[in-house]
Amino acid sequence: MTTQIRSFNRSPFIDVTFVILGILLGLIIALMGGLLWLNYQNDPANNILVATSSHVVGNIPTWWQTVFYKEAHIMGLPLTEETKAYWYIARSSGIFAYLLLWFATVWGITMSSKMTSTLIATPVTYGLHEFFPILATIFATLHAVILLGDSYIQFNIIHLIIPFISPYKPLWTGLGVIALQLCIALIVSFYIRKRTGHKIWRGFHYLSYLAFVLVLIHGLMAGSDSQFILIKGMYLLTGLSILFLTYYRLFTLRFKQKRIA
Repeated sequence: MTTQIRSFNRSPFIDVTFVILGILLGLIIALMGGLLWLNYQNDPANNILVATSSHVVGNIPTWWQTVFYKEAHIMGLPLTEETKAYWYIARSSGIFAYLLLWFATVWGITMSSKMTSTLIATPVTYGLHEFFPILATIFATLHAVILLGDSYIQFNIIHLIIPFISPYKPLWTGLGVIALQLCIALIVSFYIRKRTGHKIWRGFHYLSYLAFVLVLIHGLMAGSDSQFILIKGMYLLTGLSILFLTYYRLFTLRFKQKRIA
């Protein structure tokens, strides 16, 4: 395993390809959202959003429709202190960042266990192993920075840098700050591992498990959506999946060591 990693030299073309694909995907999503919004502004009564959602909304109870339209109106305000847009974006980007980090952790475990070696080419496997943590960290950064615009919590840049001084649940928010800093350090370690040496890099890389655990605790304890059963179920299933895969990885590693001995 160690020899394979040391001798593996991935082409820069793979890195560029993944970056371009990520940017294109983000641009497509942003473009689609912008076109839908422009369509709504030009003709609120007859637009794509109303046409596609009228059937669904029509089957929603009246009191839910009232809440929906009220929240949609608040979200439609400009990005001022009165809008809830900052809070909604922070919540959605936080959950998305967590899922990306979970997938990146799963991918790393399966890759080290050689579960993907026969299905996916090695350059693609290692490229994804670097790409998904970067994408997760980008959304985690968005999750943190967007809160600077929310007037209710009153975050400032210092709260996003120094753990445990946040005005909102300082302990659990502080764990999220540490996790984000740890994720950034892990990403940087990818690009300096030739200087640090493989053993040091590999030992530091195990901290990715700690980063995942910190994000999991942060999401459960600080997330305003954690009260919902669906979100709790997501955290439970993803946490258990990492626990199971880690156990499987350690079990197979010990089995191989016994066979060699």
